Amino acid sequence: MIEGVDSAIWNKHRDELIRYATMLVGPNDAEDLISTVVVRILRRQHLSDLDDARSYLYQSVLNEARSLVRRRRRRRVPQGFDVQPVELDPEVFAAVLKLPERQRAAVYLTYWRDLPIAEVARLMGCRPGSVKRYLHIARNRLREVFAHD
Repeated sequence: MIEGVDSAIWNKHRDELIRYATMLVGPNDAEDLISTVVVRILRRQHLSDLDDARSYLYQSVLNEARSLVRRRRRRRVPQGFDVQPVELDPEVFAAVLKLPERQRAAVYLTYWRDLPIAEVARLMGCRPGSVKRYLHIARNRLREVFAHD
């Protein structure tokens, strides 16, 4: 159980991290992924010891999501996306889910969460130029998908 200052930090970021994980791995695995991340972090250190707990948590969620997707590919397990955001066109949602994890993360944080590029870069643990590159590639892929319709 998370206690004290760590509990306050966790409670502050929990919901946004679950939404982020849901976009990366689907609703069936999001909470398990978040639990894995938090347990790993707390085995080594307290959230309150981190300089930027929010950014560290986001980066850890992205890394764990990438690991989960790799394990699924090796075992050929389909992703569990049986729920989608209500306000989103099903075709757009399906196309975004087919993007690689880093591109999907950049699209989600930039367009769904409406965060500035610098904040997205900080949360993803990369440079703003990398986020712009992920978005550029993602937009091109999405254009290709919808140009064929």
